[in-house]
Amino acid sequence: MNWYAIYVKSRAEKKVAETLLSKQIEAYAPLIKTIKQWSDRKKMVELPLLNGYVFVKIDLKDKDKVAQTKGVVNFVRYCGEIAKIREQEMKQLKQLVDIRYHLEVSGCKTEYKEGNKVKITSGALKNIEGFVTENKEGRFIEVVLDSIDQVIKVKLPKELLIVI
Repeated sequence: MNWYAIYVKSRAEKKVAETLLSKQIEAYAPLIKTIKQWSDRKKMVELPLLNGYVFVKIDLKDKDKVAQTKGVVNFVRYCGEIAKIREQEMKQLKQLVDIRYHLEVSGCKTEYKEGNKVKITSGALKNIEGFVTENKEGRFIEVVLDSIDQVIKVKLPKELLIVI
């Protein structure tokens, strides 16, 4: 059994994951908690980290069971084949979400002409590698999920990073 990414309908990530789990299919929709502000109040809400994506761990012979689930659009493909997600990428993604550092997704990965490749030296994210970027809010490390061509940015103190 391997991990695969599926595209789902807009704002259906959580519901699709729950439906797949009820069908005894291991599913993971990375959700982050964030504060939403309306004109009259603030509220903590869970939002998908990767809009439109849910991950499933299946044997490919069960792909029709996944594809026929309400809200599922299709499997993510790479070079015409269903894209397999490496176990290490899923482990890193789960670590990032579980640790609840400040996260943001920057869409497709960028060229890394600037910045150093780094490794996190301690804490729950120890040994995760990425690239240092800067923005107006401070220093981030970009963790690249090559299998689905996505980048997740994590705000970390520079003391936790070493150049590799």
